[in-house]
Amino acid sequence: MTERLSWQDMVALRFVAESYGMAVDRNDAARFAAQFTPDGILESPRGRFCGQAELASVPGMMAGLYDRTHHGVVGQVPVLSDGGVVRADTYTHARHYYAARRDGAEYCYEMTIRYEDRFVNNGDSWLLAHRILVLVGDATYRTGRDHEPDTGDKTNDH
Repeated sequence: MTERLSWQDMVALRFVAESYGMAVDRNDAARFAAQFTPDGILESPRGRFCGQAELASVPGMMAGLYDRTHHGVVGQVPVLSDGGVVRADTYTHARHYYAARRDGAEYCYEMTIRYEDRFVNNGDSWLLAHRILVLVGDATYRTGRDHEPDTGDKTNDH
């Protein structure tokens, strides 16, 4: 195929990937679902989510599991294939912070992810038609940011 992606298309594809992560981090169900086609699919260790109603449930589910999250897209390699479909490997580090009940310490569950993406252009923008989360590696570690009881004293001793 001689047709290539323009730099504008490449930026737009990256923006979809970054908006996906931001929507999870901000618990924004509407933004999250809007990154997908109406019949879009996400396959992840937490399940398979089909269609925008199910996709919209993902940020709330994550907010129920973790105190906060941080997703960083570190790279994306898109390739235009037949029919105007773009396939991409999108590389991400996802951090999931939570306080352990047993000791009150904060922990981070970190995932190194490669998303196998299929994007389509709806005429106005690129959207995810199908995203598969491939877990490359993971680790859990203590962050050093322990939760301390609130004593009411808000002095800053730093």
